[in-house]
This record gives sequence, structure tokens and C-alpha cells, in this order.
Amino acid sequence: PRGPDMRFPSSCASGLSAIWLVATLLCRRPCVTQGQIYTFEREKVPANRSLHTLIAFYVYSYEEAPEKQEGQPFVKFKQLHLEEAVASRPPASDAILQYEGIQLSMMRYRDFGNLIDPQKFCSTQTDVDVGRADKKDQLLVTKSNPRMSYKDVNVYVHTVRFGSYRDEKADLAKTGVYILVFSNCGGFMDAAVSGTVIVKNAYGFLPGNEYHKMTFYGWLLVIYVGLALAWMVLSIRWWRELFAIQNCIAVVIFLGLLECILWFTFFNDWNQSGVRGKFLFVFAILLTVVKSTFSYMLVLVASLGWGITRPYLDIQVLLKIQVLSFLYIVLDFIREAVLSFRQSHSLSIAFVLLCLLPVSLLNGAIFSWVFEALSGLMETLKERRQFEKLALFQRLWKILIAALVGATLTLLFQIFNLSRSITARWKYQWLLTDGISHVLFLFVLASMMYLWAPHKYSQRYAFSHQIGSVDTEDRDHRPGAIWADEDAIDDEGEDAESFWATTKGSNALGDESIHPTNAKAQVDVIGASARERS
Repeated sequence: PRGPDMRFPSSCASGLSAIWLVATLLCRRPCVTQGQIYTFEREKVPANRSLHTLIAFYVYSYEEAPEKQEGQPFVKFKQLHLEEAVASRPPASDAILQYEGIQLSMMRYRDFGNLIDPQKFCSTQTDVDVGRADKKDQLLVTKSNPRMSYKDVNVYVHTVRFGSYRDEKADLAKTGVYILVFSNCGGFMDAAVSGTVIVKNAYGFLPGNEYHKMTFYGWLLVIYVGLALAWMVLSIRWWRELFAIQNCIAVVIFLGLLECILWFTFFNDWNQSGVRGKFLFVFAILLTVVKSTFSYMLVLVASLGWGITRPYLDIQVLLKIQVLSFLYIVLDFIREAVLSFRQSHSLSIAFVLLCLLPVSLLNGAIFSWVFEALSGLMETLKERRQFEKLALFQRLWKILIAALVGATLTLLFQIFNLSRSITARWKYQWLLTDGISHVLFLFVLASMMYLWAPHKYSQRYAFSHQIGSVDTEDRDHRPGAIWADEDAIDDEGEDAESFWATTKGSNALGDESIHPTNAKAQVDVIGASARERS
């Protein structure tokens, strides 16, 4: 079926500006499709003896519907009528007013090839004489038995006429992907159609391939509320010890919460009204893209050791991250928009792949950078015998490997799935486009929450450098790690238990496990040369 025609301010601003431009164009384009409602606004009829397929509708039969509160699923042809293509012309003749060659038909996509003969799909007088059709110059539907009605073969036909109109409503008996066929089997084509075709499921207006997303985002919202409450309790309990990465994790949880609220509201409103809310749709996609970008960059800077082993990143590294963020925001927004419209509109596999592959390659570049940074960082920590930090980043490595394997398998299956018929995959397609990606994201987020959960010594750990046990041999009887801040602050007169002493003092722990000298451990700054660090 074809359809109708941290620190990344500059990158985020540029990316959001580009996305806002695309979003504005999406909202201002003449859009006649609103989910399960197709509106004709003086749409020109097809050429003589031709047909078009307009849009796909996803329908559950009453027996198979996940909910049944709205009764039998149906199609309704409402206020459909023909108008002269040129309004200034004189009134149409009686023959034109009786014209019945223009029809709108609903049929299952899987049956289309058997019901419609591409070489002969318009009836003739001979077809009427032998009982294959009721009237000439109308859509000819192939039936195994000429006595069968349109309803017997799950075809629902409405003839569009000039002048007055008559609404028609028919129950849809079978589950499947239905297509709307626009045909003109007569000799007149200087006309336009106005009116509406409405399709409603047993649970509401949501297309069958979108319904499960509403339930999914509802449960996802509950999970994010739980994560937000848990993180808020820990943050309030240890608010003096919070550091940058923990604050970033809080932002990610908040963005995920807002994303779920927007998507759930969007699908619920669509189900009730039958209209796909343009602004809700754009803002939901935008929030999804911003959340994903921010999260990936958080994983990247964490892998670079920011906030754990390094107080800041080199300016060149920041510029690379900003460029990467900008590209990801733009390309991922396009990908999300294409995947949202792909099921109801005929988008070629080549076009869909063209939108999927750039984001996939960008994901590959990000993960490659992440693993390269993690590998170098772990090697450095191992050489310095900083085993506590090493253990944390080893866990992060395993988590990211598991997520990468899951994402790769999902992508490969998604590409393979594009070659399959839509009738074989529409019921579970949402799992590939929304479900698995959100589950993987939630898995990584929960794991990072566990690794960087606020605790009594969070601040000291974040802004310190662990001295390996090989530095001195006379301290073997003491704990194997001592801590020294990146800032040399000499406040001997301050209380060792005060907040400043806790987070910035040279004797941060305030007990005998701290080396009594004022010697400072060297701070690692990514991108800085050895001469600069010395």
C-alpha cells in the first residue's frame, strides 16, 4: 500500500534546531491519514479503468481482540461524495450525476492477489450477464462461487457518487491487514472525492500493530516510577556525597519517565479519538531521541573515566562528543519517524534500510569508542593495581557486551524481517521497534544505577585516585587503598568531619588508614600529554 504524498550544549542546540525544523514540516504537511481514519479532501480520482491502494489498516476480529469494550470492529464510509474537479464549471449532466464507476473497497492484503486480477479488474456487460458482477464498469472481485457476496470474501465496497451521499457501515469479521482500494472503472475522471473512511477495533481506534505499545509503555512507566523513587531515596539519604555521574543518571531516569508519560498519553489519546496527535507524536519522538543520545554519551564519558578517575575531559574529546551527539539526534529522529509510519504506509525496504543503517553505523562507532576507552582504562588501572575501580569497570564491560549482543541480534532480525510479508509480522513488529530496545536500555540503566548507587563514600571515591598497594611496603597491614583529591587544599584548621573536609580535604577519610603526608596522587586528564600532567 502506498501512503500520501554533562557538557554538550552547542551540539544539543544544533541538533534540536534541526529536529525542530523537520518536526515543523511534519506537522504542517497536508496529512490526510490519522491512524485508523482516512480523510479525503478533494482528492483527485484515479485515471480511467485504474486503481490505487491507499493505506493499510490493522484489525483484530472481535474474538481475537485483546479488549472488547467497544464491540464489533467495523469500517464506516462517512460523507463520501464526488465533486467536480474544477468548481467553476457548469453543473454536471444527469449522466454524470448517475456515474457509479468510482468505488472505495476494503479487503485483506493477503487476499488481494486472489481477489483482484491485475489484467482485468473492471467489470463489463459480459461479466454482468454471466453473474460475475452486478453492474458494469465497477470493481470486479474474483469469487470461487459467483453466488457469493462481497461479505463472504471479506470485501467491503462503497460506491462514491455525485451529489448526495449515503453512509455505510460494515462489521469486519476477520483478523488481518486490510487495505483501502480506490478504483475508477468508468470513463469519467474529472472529479475529486471528499469524505472519510473510519476503521475501529473492538478496543478503540488504535491500529492493531500499535495497541500493544500502549500497554507496554504503561508498564514501563510503572517501572520508571519505581526506579525514580529508589534513586530519589538514595540521593536524599546521601545528598552530600553525590557527584556528576550520579546526577546524570537521575537526569536519564527523569527523561525516561517523561518519555513513557508522553508515549502512553499519545497512544491512549489516539485510541480514544482516532486522531494521531501531531504535537504529542513529535515531542514524544524528540524526547526519545534526546534520552537515547544523552544516555549513550553518559556511557561514553563514564567509560572515559569522567567523574571517577578524571575530573574533566580534554577539549578535543568534548568536540568529538558534541559532533557525535548532533549526528545522532538528527539521524535517530528520522529513524524513529520512519519506523512509526512504515506499517501503515508503503515505504520501500531500500528506503527503510537507508534510514536504519546510518543510526546503526553510528551506534557501532559509539560502542567501538566506548570499548576502546574501557579497554585502555582497565589496562591502566590493572597496571597501577587499583583493583576496586578495575572491578567496577570490568562489570560495566560485561554489561555493555551483553547489551551489544542483544542489540546486534535484534538489528539483524529486524533487517531480515523486512523481507517478510507484513501479514506475517504485524502482530509482533512492535517488539523489534520498541520493546527489545527499551528492555536493553532499562537493563543498562539499572546496571549503572547499581554500580554508581549513592553511598557513604561516593564523593570520596569519585574525586580521588586510588594508590596501588605496591607504592609502599610498610602499609601492608592497613587497607589497600588510600585516597587523595585532585585539588590540593590545605585546611588543617577545619573540622575533619565537615562537608568540605569530607569532599575536598587532604585527609578525607579522617582515620588512621590515611597516609599522614601531604603528598598528592597525580590526576589523570584524558587528552593531556605527559608533559602537561607533570
